[in-house]
Amino acid sequence: SPMRITAITLLLVLQGALPAAAAQRSILLLAPTAFDARLEASHEAISHWNAMLADLGVETRLGTPQVVVESPVARALENYARRISQRVFRLPAGAAEPRPPDELTSLDADIVVLLSRQDIMSFTWPMPKVDPPRYFVVIRSVRSPDRDDAMVSRHVVAHELGHAIGLVHNADPHALMCGPCQPLTAESDATGFLPLTDLDRARLVELHGGR
Repeated sequence: SPMRITAITLLLVLQGALPAAAAQRSILLLAPTAFDARLEASHEAISHWNAMLADLGVETRLGTPQVVVESPVARALENYARRISQRVFRLPAGAAEPRPPDELTSLDADIVVLLSRQDIMSFTWPMPKVDPPRYFVVIRSVRSPDRDDAMVSRHVVAHELGHAIGLVHNADPHALMCGPCQPLTAESDATGFLPLTDLDRARLVELHGGR
């Protein structure tokens, strides 16, 4: 199903990779057009995470994204995204892992979200050889009618941002951080999103501090 494909992350966030005591994570959102439906989905996903983090009593928040349309660095980032997607499920190869392009590392944000023009797998990727850790999130293009669903886009963005704040896949096919997912039988909770599991909540508190 489309959501099962788009919600898969090529790389699980490495434990301990998040910078300690970073109260707000800055986000740069790169979009191909000002009318891309994924822009609204991204804002909704960010708001959802901030509500969840506040509910958990942690200080970490996702910042209001800086939105750039038709960025001159988009082509370089699209090429890098395609290279990563072709790795499928391989983990970074340590010293052999190529550096991300300067066009990406020079961007001033903890999380760079690319609303891709490509029909590739959505993923979250810790930028190798970058300190402190930063994340490159790619959200695949929405081109066919069966993918043109605001709920799907919101969940895909929220899922990938979940990886960027430290969550990994869980075995619940109806949870936000599912892997794999079963969207046809999943139901959103009162927030309009799929729920977090108790283990997800506990991990966020462990990583970010809270009650």
